[in-house]
Amino acid sequence: MQPIPRKVKNVTVYPYIDWKGGGVGPVILPVIEGGSGTYAVGTLLTSIFYNLNLASGTQKSKLGVHQKYFATGETEDGSSFTTPWMYCTDAGDKPEFGRTITLLKPQNDTLNAEALPEYITLGPLTDITVTQSFPPPAIGELLLIENGSGNVIATRTGTPHEMGVEVKTGNRVGHLRSGLKNIMITGKNKDGKTFTMGNLTCINPNEPAIFLHQFGPFE
Repeated sequence: MQPIPRKVKNVTVYPYIDWKGGGVGPVILPVIEGGSGTYAVGTLLTSIFYNLNLASGTQKSKLGVHQKYFATGETEDGSSFTTPWMYCTDAGDKPEFGRTITLLKPQNDTLNAEALPEYITLGPLTDITVTQSFPPPAIGELLLIENGSGNVIATRTGTPHEMGVEVKTGNRVGHLRSGLKNIMITGKNKDGKTFTMGNLTCINPNEPAIFLHQFGPFE
């Protein structure tokens, strides 16, 4: 499908921080506020293309070409959207951002039937995006879930308790399976602030999908 640009408004652009240390990521301050322009999403075979072009907006700090950013905003009819992270391709007066994501192909791996740990919910999340980073030396990542909702969670037992996220709803564009590692989740908390959690493992691929940061012997 050829990307069809849609007019967008009230766009806020944030730097993307690849938070791999586990736990809750830092508060991220916007680099552009009040932006307007066009946002396009298109597909070709197993790839998705994203492009955000801004014609206006207030820059709070300097953009960097080839640096990673993501954005939130509204379409003309007032529907909200959140982009995946994208590279800045033009840092001038009319900034441009873009990215291509290769979707995860289905695999016939046997699901892990291990019983799920008991956990408690710590707070709601919206605008959830779930991706998996390729293991080194490969570069890139796969989109698994977008436009999701769920909760920050923690296991009831353990020292330390394992933190993670349950994703109750969302558009599944990739194939989830138990044991998938290098999972990154971004979203918004109840206060509308950006939430990021990395270094997660998929514990349950069903609904809700469960992702936990499992501590190793040296963490």
